[in-house]
Formats: sequence, C-alpha cells, structure tokens
Amino acid sequence: MATIDPQEREEVGRPMATRAERLLELSERDEEGWSVLALKGRLDSVTVGRFTEKCAAWIDAGRGNVVLDLSGLDYVSSAGLSSILGAAKRAQERKARFAVAGLKGLVKEVFAISGFETVLSIFSDVESAIAAP
Repeated sequence: MATIDPQEREEVGRPMATRAERLLELSERDEEGWSVLALKGRLDSVTVGRFTEKCAAWIDAGRGNVVLDLSGLDYVSSAGLSSILGAAKRAQERKARFAVAGLKGLVKEVFAISGFETVLSIFSDVESAIAAP
C-alpha cells in the first residue's frame, strides 16, 4: 500500500497546493508606501508562471514602488531571472521604482554572474531599498 506524504494531503475545505505553490511561496505586504513582494523557495521553470502572474497583478494594481524580497529564495534559474527583469520593466512602464533585496548564497552568485547587479537596483535588505533616494 502506498503512503501519502502529509504535505500532499488535501486539507478539509482547502484544495491541494499545486507543485508550483509548494516550491515557491509568494506574499505581499505594504511597507512605507512600497509593495514588498517576498519569495521563498525556488524561482524556476516550474514556478515562474505563477510568479509572473502574481507579480504582474501586484504591479498593475498600482500601489506604488515595488521591492522584491529574495531573502527566502534558495534557487533562481535563467527563467526566473528573465521574469524578474520583466517585472522590473513592467514597474518602470508604470513609473514605479523597482528594487531587489536580500540576495544571498547561490541566488546572489547567479545575479552577479549574470550581470543583473548592474541592471537592477539591488540592496542588502528591504529597509535599505525603501530608504534609498
């Protein structure tokens, strides 16, 4: 008899999470006039569609400037980098500032190797991004 992973079980009244939802948690909060979009997990070909859709909705809602908090991100692929660049362009089209914060480990290394550190406004943490002129 096969066993079911507890994370795979459907909770009463709540549908099972998709694979993308299990691999990437997304949350938004308002902080000093900025929309802080926090990512936790992996941003790759499996999760990029979900991120792109949610991020576009948050930016299009027009709540002001956007900072991506990537302190909880463990992995980013080229598809993930492309989606972050797309989000930055979308924010710029709407005259909003866009920043990335909290890079660490492999994710920080990927941003450096890809040259994204020279293309995007990157800060050590969310507070620094919000405080920047």
